[in-house]
Amino acid sequence: MAQNDPLEPVVLTAAPHEWGAGVIVAALEAEEIKATMAGENTADFRVATPGWVQVYVAQKDLQRAQGILEKVQAENSDIDWSQVDVGEPESE
Repeated sequence: MAQNDPLEPVVLTAAPHEWGAGVIVAALEAEEIKATMAGENTADFRVATPGWVQVYVAQKDLQRAQGILEKVQAENSDIDWSQVDVGEPESE
C-alpha cells in the first residue's frame, strides 16, 4: 500500500486474551469503525510463551478509535475479571 494510505491497517492496541480484544473490537464497530484482531489463535494457547491479540483499525480511524479505546478501558476498569462467570470450559 502507498505510504500514508488512509485505509492502511494500523495497530490500535493489544490485549493478552481474545475476549479482551473482542470487547474493544465490538465497541469500535458499535461506533462504525471497522476493526479486526490478529493473534487470537496463539494468545489463548497454553504454552510458556504468551501471545497478544492485536486490534487493527484503518489509519483514517486511528484518532477516533483511540478515544473509544480510552472510554472502553475506563468503563471496564472496575471489573474483576477473575470473578466473572464466563461459562463452562470447552472439552478438549
